[in-house]
Amino acid sequence: MSRLVLMEVAMKEELPELYDIYFGGQIHLHYEENLPIKTDSPFIVVGTTSRMSKDAAIEFMRGCEQFKAYHKHLLGIVVKSFVTDDKKFKKVKNWWNHFHPNGIYR
Repeated sequence: MSRLVLMEVAMKEELPELYDIYFGGQIHLHYEENLPIKTDSPFIVVGTTSRMSKDAAIEFMRGCEQFKAYHKHLLGIVVKSFVTDDKKFKKVKNWWNHFHPNGIYR
């Protein structure tokens, strides 16, 4: 089972407000956990939309800090985050390659 599914199930029970932000259909979400470089941290990419709540906007302006804290608490793994608008989110087909051109982190 993927880590994101574990996060979703646990978050729905323990943190319903945070669940609504990330899994309630307000935003686009990409989670990358199977990384070519095993020493790299998993990461999320959030595509903001006009449908998102004020609480979601605050969470994203703070760099997804609640998601990161819960990920670390639940899975014991640090996760990186990147927030963009939905137009850019939809244009990128491979987020790993977007952040790692030529195999290096931008």
